[in-house]
Amino acid sequence: MNIWFCGVPGSKWSGIDIQLRKVVGADTTDETPDRTQYHRPRNATDTNNGHRGSYWGPGMGCGEDWVDFNFVEPHKLQDDIDNVFSGTGPRVVKSHFFARHFNLDYLYNHFPGDYIVLCYREPQKSFAWWSEVMCFDESHYPDYRPGYRDYNRMWEILWQESSKITDFAMRKDMQWELYNPQNTFKDIKGFDKSVAKYMDNKWNDVYIATCKIPEF
Repeated sequence: MNIWFCGVPGSKWSGIDIQLRKVVGADTTDETPDRTQYHRPRNATDTNNGHRGSYWGPGMGCGEDWVDFNFVEPHKLQDDIDNVFSGTGPRVVKSHFFARHFNLDYLYNHFPGDYIVLCYREPQKSFAWWSEVMCFDESHYPDYRPGYRDYNRMWEILWQESSKITDFAMRKDMQWELYNPQNTFKDIKGFDKSVAKYMDNKWNDVYIATCKIPEF
């Protein structure tokens, strides 16, 4: 089972992803040392800090050709995922690029039984936060240059991606709710409320919408 997770850069989705993985017992075999980088400056006491595990799309290290899904077969996406993960439990597949073209619709139409999780945070806030803790340096993981080029181009794309996310949620009647680790993911298979009840919540401006893709 895949959990397709989409948010714009700076939406604080990486910290939420860390909690999501824990509360659903996700497969974390993609969390290798080369796929781990902390926000600057690093706060060693913040357990939700940084990027961990696989990110998908140009410059992200996995799925470098994940651009427009209308030109790929579903089994190709699944094969790519299977080549990264090797454990058990749901695979959380994170990508900004789901919010481009009609990729979210493609996932909805081709992966019955999986889940889609959308993260929304106001684009200007997201851009400001990303600019504070991230950068376009060559050594940074993930590498945002192939997908966003520079700060000026990123500012434009964030608004476009945010619109794609909210449009898809509206068309699929997905309900937005302020993120709460104790219950936001309760409808996802494998959710463990005994784990979730100990999660801290440092986000007061991040909204999450989830849906299970209908099975044929």
